[in-house]
Amino acid sequence: MKKFIIFFMIFFCGCGPDPIPDPEATILLSPENLNNCSSASRVNDSERQVLFQWTKALFAESYELIVKNSVTQESFNINTTLFNESLILPGAAPYQWFVRSKSSLTPVTKDSNSWQFYLEGDPNTSHLPFPAILLAPQDNATVSLSDANSFLLKWEGNDLDGDIISYDLYLGIDPNQLTLKEDKINSTEFSVILELDNRYYWQIITHDESQNQSKSSIFSFQTN
Repeated sequence: MKKFIIFFMIFFCGCGPDPIPDPEATILLSPENLNNCSSASRVNDSERQVLFQWTKALFAESYELIVKNSVTQESFNINTTLFNESLILPGAAPYQWFVRSKSSLTPVTKDSNSWQFYLEGDPNTSHLPFPAILLAPQDNATVSLSDANSFLLKWEGNDLDGDIISYDLYLGIDPNQLTLKEDKINSTEFSVILELDNRYYWQIITHDESQNQSKSSIFSFQTN
C-alpha cells in the first residue's frame, strides 16, 4: 500500500503542466549597425522612411520596435506581429534601435541587442558622431579599485566621417548633476580616482571636427 501511494504521488506530480517558455531575443537585420542607412526612402526635405527588419524569435507572439533619436531623445514605438516595420523619421540624425519580444502567455519580455545607424539628411553636411558606447564598467556593475583607488573607464566612439577629435568625461554621484571630470580626451579610456563603497554615474560627450557632438547614455556603477 505504501509503495502504491508513493507511485501515485510521483505519477501525478510528474504530469503537471509544462512551464510556459519565455520569449527569446530576436536578431536584428537592418538597418545595419553603425551604417548610414542608405536604403531609406526620401519622403521630403527633412524626413526619410526607414524599413526595419529582424528575425523570428522563439516563443514570441509579437514584437515592439523601439527607435530613439540620439540627439533629441525622442522615441518611436510600434507593436507588430510581423518581422519588419517602416517608420518615417527626421533625417540628419543618429538613431538607436532594438526589438522587444513579447508573448501573451507570460509578462516576461526579451530585448534584442541595440544597434545604431545614421539617417542621412543633406548629403553635403557632416555626420553627427554616434553616441559613445560605454564598455567598462557596464551599467549597474560592481567594481574593485586598484591599490591607488583608481579605475580605468573605457568606451567606444564611432563617426561615419571618421573625424572624432576628442571626448569629455562627466562623472558624479547624482545622475542629474554630473560634473565635467576631464575634457578633450583624445583616447577611449581614462583613469579616475574614486572613493570606496560609493555609487557613481558617468557619461561621455563625443566631439568631431565640424563641432558636432553627441551624448552617450548615463551608466552607473558601485565601488567595493
